[in-house]
Amino acid sequence: MSFPPSRSSSFPRVHAAAGTLLGDGFVPDSTLEEWVRVGSAERTGAVLTLTDGRRFALVDAVRMLGRRNGDSDPYGFTGRILTLRALLRRGALLSPDGARLGAAIYDVQFGSIAEPLEVAPRAAVTTPVPPRPSSSLPPAKHG
Repeated sequence: MSFPPSRSSSFPRVHAAAGTLLGDGFVPDSTLEEWVRVGSAERTGAVLTLTDGRRFALVDAVRMLGRRNGDSDPYGFTGRILTLRALLRRGALLSPDGARLGAAIYDVQFGSIAEPLEVAPRAAVTTPVPPRPSSSLPPAKHG
């Protein structure tokens, strides 16, 4: 007799060195907190700066781990990363460990999507443009 494989709604743990961004751009809140705690990163509002100088814009998001209260996934969310804004726009209700959309309840992992911020080249120096003389008179008509 063979038994069906056991289902788990928990996402496999991914081990990564502190300060390493994962390929999908999602960083769990617990990982961000650890990076800040050990000094591998600094967070200022929605900007994350790593010790090597790389900067990232952070957008609040969730990783949908799996359906908690059923076998089917009517929305196809399992394994997807969604911004909180997109999820709320669909009418989802959030709790500390899950999201409910209609009758479907999903286990979630809260975190952020980290988008790299462009760094301005240091060598590029611009020459300031001298200001134009100002006048309170309207422009003269040419004619």
